[in-house]
Amino acid sequence: MNNRRKKRNKRIIIGVFVVVILVSVIGFFVGRKQSRLEKTLSNSISMIEYYIIKKPISFVNDIFNEYNDLKDVYDENRILKEKLDSYVNVESENEVLQSEIKKLKKLTEMDYLPNDYKTKAASVQIRDQTNWNDEITIDAGSLNNVQEGMAVCDSKGMIGVVSHVTEISSTVSLLTSENPSNQIPVMIINGDQTIYGLLKNYDVNKKVLNITLLSGIDKLEKNAKVYTSGLGGDGKCPKGIYIGKAKKLVTQSDGTTMTLTVKMAAQFKDLSYVSVVKKVNGNEE
Repeated sequence: MNNRRKKRNKRIIIGVFVVVILVSVIGFFVGRKQSRLEKTLSNSISMIEYYIIKKPISFVNDIFNEYNDLKDVYDENRILKEKLDSYVNVESENEVLQSEIKKLKKLTEMDYLPNDYKTKAASVQIRDQTNWNDEITIDAGSLNNVQEGMAVCDSKGMIGVVSHVTEISSTVSLLTSENPSNQIPVMIINGDQTIYGLLKNYDVNKKVLNITLLSGIDKLEKNAKVYTSGLGGDGKCPKGIYIGKAKKLVTQSDGTTMTLTVKMAAQFKDLSYVSVVKKVNGNEE
């Protein structure tokens, strides 16, 4: 028992002694002025610590911070671009819809048609590049009471004649064809005079229709209007559909045949929607 107590007291004395020495050493170094050598060593150690440890750590930390900042900017730009793309798409769709609405509205304002006709609006489904000026396919057929020989118009005037019909679609032969399969009977209202003729073909270079006259004419009045005459018989193009204005009268080399050039009222560059012209019939829907 005494031995244990002696050992414990000895440990306490040693511990107190060590603490006193440490405090004295610390007080010595803190209280006294450092020598030049000690300052040099201290500065060197500080520089080594800064360049070897602190600065690399700070550099790596800055890189990570910049990366995170750039990533945030990238994400924000990506989100912004998606919103802008979405906005552009909506704007484009809106422009297309507005354009379609305007075209359809114009089709309802066809005041040049006779009162005993009604129209069936249709959209152009096919207009092939190889026969761009010859024909189009529309999405109205026999189920819509469309028949061969019916006139087809845009908001300004006649563009062609239905030449082939299926249940759900129809082929329209355009007036701009250079080699039409049929010559449409027409009439020219020339002042008080009505002159008859046949629509021969379309001049692509001059962008006019050529009409062979069947009756004589003394003088062509300015802006004489050209209509379908309806003289082709049943199932052919009906009477009174506006085509355009007469421009020039030409006498052929034989001295007897006269050709009339006509500027068409219809616009053929953008045929998105057209109207099939039908006789009013109480049995039709």
